[in-house]
Amino acid sequence: MRVLHLGKYFPPYTGGVETVTFELAQGMTRRGVVSDVLCFNPGGPRLEERWEGYSVTRAATPLVAASTPLSPDFVRLLARMAPNYDILHVHCPNPMAALALRLIRPKVKIVLHWHSDVIRQKRFNQIYRLLLGNWLAARADAVVGATPAHVEASEYAHAFRGKSHIVPFCLDPAPFEPQRVDQNALSRLRARYSGKKAVFALGRLISYKGFDVLLEAAKQLPDDWVVLIGGTGPLEIELRAMIDQLGLTGKAELLGRIPQEEISAHYQFCRVFCLPSVTRAEMYGMVQLEAMASGRPVVSTRIEGSGVPWVNRHGVTGLTVPPGDPGALALALMEIDADEERYQAMSQNGLLAARERFAPQIMLDGVEKMYRDIVPA
Repeated sequence: MRVLHLGKYFPPYTGGVETVTFELAQGMTRRGVVSDVLCFNPGGPRLEERWEGYSVTRAATPLVAASTPLSPDFVRLLARMAPNYDILHVHCPNPMAALALRLIRPKVKIVLHWHSDVIRQKRFNQIYRLLLGNWLAARADAVVGATPAHVEASEYAHAFRGKSHIVPFCLDPAPFEPQRVDQNALSRLRARYSGKKAVFALGRLISYKGFDVLLEAAKQLPDDWVVLIGGTGPLEIELRAMIDQLGLTGKAELLGRIPQEEISAHYQFCRVFCLPSVTRAEMYGMVQLEAMASGRPVVSTRIEGSGVPWVNRHGVTGLTVPPGDPGALALALMEIDADEERYQAMSQNGLLAARERFAPQIMLDGVEKMYRDIVPA
């Protein structure tokens, strides 16, 4: 069987979609399913690479607008490559891939991996839905959602009925095991924040991540707590100004980009991990799995129509609170810390979930079964 993944980006670009695409390409290749990747190279020329048994082709992409890569080269490449595969596995949302598919009309099976609806660009989404979205949803032979919310709460839920599969995004927990942690990085954190209980958050500094809400919550935490936010993005200046305005110097800090090899040390150092996102643009939160694999309870938000609370089960692997409520966020963080027995139970439940409920083979088994169902041997 031959599968071509159509994604926006691919490592070294980081993000939840990129992680899932990478894990599927690597894992399914090891299982004997040819799993190549076609994606975009923003601002750069076409690149053709050979990874561990599979190919990655990055289309020349001169422009990115409204978070959408625009690439005539992608259309040309897909037209040439599609006939060589049994399945085109499309990681959505990906408007350029949808346009390319409608233009070339390939005679192969199409799988949609539904990471999210288009949430933020509302006017763009109205046009996209009319011209491409409805066609793509109807054309798909199968749809994969990481949680029931991905397909049941989607604006295309009616088109997904009868062909949807729930396959959770998964994570290799090994890099987050204590013996794999960068001890030098961990020692630096302990020295720099000696005597502090740390709340760690990680992600792009953009509006739907809710880091402004977390900073408001930080003001309500005791003085022996510190909130550490890793990541970069367009709201960095605004969030730094907010730290000054709220008088949070020394109690909240933006860490900037954290080297990949040091991320596990930050999970290991923190007392609690927090995902304060506020809209359905956050549909899963792979960082929750990283925290669980590190044995850290999670405080996240109950976003209506999102799979975030499906991942972090309230009272089991952590606590969930209403989105946009800094008071509830602060209370949940302190509640987890206050009861050591409950804290340890959540820690162990998270470790168990990372190793069993979200083990890599769960995702690979589910996707392979779906492939075999739509392309029988």
